[in-house]
Amino acid sequence: MRKSIFIVVVMILLGLTVYVYWFYYRSYGDGFREGYFQKFSRKGNIFKTYEGELLLEGFGARGLPRGNNFSANYFYFSVIDEPIADSLEKSIGKTVKVHYTQYLRSLPWRGDHYNVKNLEDGQYIVDRIEWVSE
Repeated sequence: MRKSIFIVVVMILLGLTVYVYWFYYRSYGDGFREGYFQKFSRKGNIFKTYEGELLLEGFGARGLPRGNNFSANYFYFSVIDEPIADSLEKSIGKTVKVHYTQYLRSLPWRGDHYNVKNLEDGQYIVDRIEWVSE
């Protein structure tokens, strides 16, 4: 009896560990975004994180199910690395190309998730700046 309870507890803990790793710590995707860097702030109630906004080139269909509502295409992201945040702060008003990592679920110390605002769900963390132009 004790052995079977021990096995069940170990299986539950193993399943929970795999779930947390899969959705919160494993990188789902990564890539580059380029656009006009227009907003950058540091915010949060407990965990202060840097949040940014890129205005991407072109227009995207948003809003209505049929896609008849056109608006500007934005990319919302978080930054957790202080030197990258300092570099981005100096780049406001310029065109930048950034590299990001996407996670399926968000952790509060990594920043906001912006599931409603970005085209794809997930938490986007900018981890490096490729280039900045005037």
